[in-house]
Amino acid sequence: MKITAPGKLMLSGEWSVLEDGVPCIVMAVDQRVSVEINPSEEIILNAKGTDFSAKAKFENGSLQIDADEKTKEFFLFVAKSVESALKYLNESGIQTKNFSIETNSIDTVVDLPNGQKAKVGFGSSAAIVAATVAAVLSYHGQEINSLEAKQKIFKLGCIAHYLAQGKIGSSFDVAASTYGGVLVYQKPDMKWVTKQFEEKKGVKEIVQTEWPLFIAEPIELPTNFNLSIGFVGNSASTKELILKINTAKEKNKAEYDGLIMSIKSVTEKMIHAIKSNTQSEVLSLIKQNRLLLKEFSDWSSNNLETKELSTLADIADKNLGAGKFSGAGGGDCGIAVTFDKESKQKIEEEWSMNNITPIMVGIANKGVN
Repeated sequence: MKITAPGKLMLSGEWSVLEDGVPCIVMAVDQRVSVEINPSEEIILNAKGTDFSAKAKFENGSLQIDADEKTKEFFLFVAKSVESALKYLNESGIQTKNFSIETNSIDTVVDLPNGQKAKVGFGSSAAIVAATVAAVLSYHGQEINSLEAKQKIFKLGCIAHYLAQGKIGSSFDVAASTYGGVLVYQKPDMKWVTKQFEEKKGVKEIVQTEWPLFIAEPIELPTNFNLSIGFVGNSASTKELILKINTAKEKNKAEYDGLIMSIKSVTEKMIHAIKSNTQSEVLSLIKQNRLLLKEFSDWSSNNLETKELSTLADIADKNLGAGKFSGAGGGDCGIAVTFDKESKQKIEEEWSMNNITPIMVGIANKGVN
């Protein structure tokens, strides 16, 4: 069987979503990863389009990969996802079976102005996590499409992604890949989740318990909402950026807290503006969000809004739209929001003239399936 999951883009709440009790607005996008699972005598992990392949064994609640360190590192997210799902099945009294699993990452290939090609990720590691968990559950006869099933997939995926990333991150991207559409998302209290494991509670019990602070609420975008996505290249490592931000936070927590609360306020106003279909307010708040993220970038001495991302946003602003980077920053993608097709077209044409590559993707209403 083949399971797919969408990627993501952040509309509002970058960086602040890492803190407890702070929401973001995340959009699933229709660039999907796929995971194919088939019967096999052994557990085998494959990655389509690569030379990476490994055999594994699930013993005593742990997935052991028989491979060199480079291969183990490559399959870290997949392995944690398989392990998480198999633990849940084991604890549910379901006899687990061996299988081969092949992942196929989101490969949006764009033609750059210099004649080269580049791949855009849209959070493919999180999408792979959601699709892998769903594939293993579905292979063992579990239903994966109801809201209850999606919550189970998210929680198992959240555990896997959190552990694979070294216990950092918010799993907003796992939520987007699991549920699809546009979400108001607030991360679970991961200290609480970690404590459950420390108290030797099983995965099944943890998944079936209500998680403190966790919110994943669908929200409908305003009428005539147009999303443009521009790729500027030179992607930064989100994991490395988080570690750098954490270092800056330790040095000046008061200023960090102030900036986070300001971004939180803008996101909460944005949620209200979207629900009330106030288009002018949405554009104004995206501009405010951009300024706060620029301030956050300067404060942390991390070049989050690069020169190219700054150009992308400026072009959006002068053409009756609003632009900002989407996600961690430091390169990769930015977005522009408009409420008329003519402005959208002008922005994308001017982006192209400034070596910014428009990417034709839209909102994915379906999550993992």
